[in-house]
Amino acid sequence: MNLAQSVDEIYEIQLEQLVEGEKENVDAMSDIMNSQMDITVSMGETKATIDKIVNLKIGDVITLDKSLEEALDININGTIIASGESIILDNKLAIRLSKIKNIDGEN
Repeated sequence: MNLAQSVDEIYEIQLEQLVEGEKENVDAMSDIMNSQMDITVSMGETKATIDKIVNLKIGDVITLDKSLEEALDININGTIIASGESIILDNKLAIRLSKIKNIDGEN
């Protein structure tokens, strides 16, 4: 047996016969509108050395790059889409939208 015959035998692929199953109607708009996405709100950020991070303990304060008066960033799946202010609603922290970015990314 030569090398070409050997390779053909090793990589011979066996596929099962595909069988058409039940067909379902697809309502693309409904599927899209009912999709879940992650919403996160960013209060700010900062940088720190690994040494400082591993030595953090309860009661330590981390200073962020935003002032108290600045709007919070609202992210959908990691992309900033709006800004807002924090409020208390039914004894829970919430956010009120104050600005929504345009699709083209401009404010």
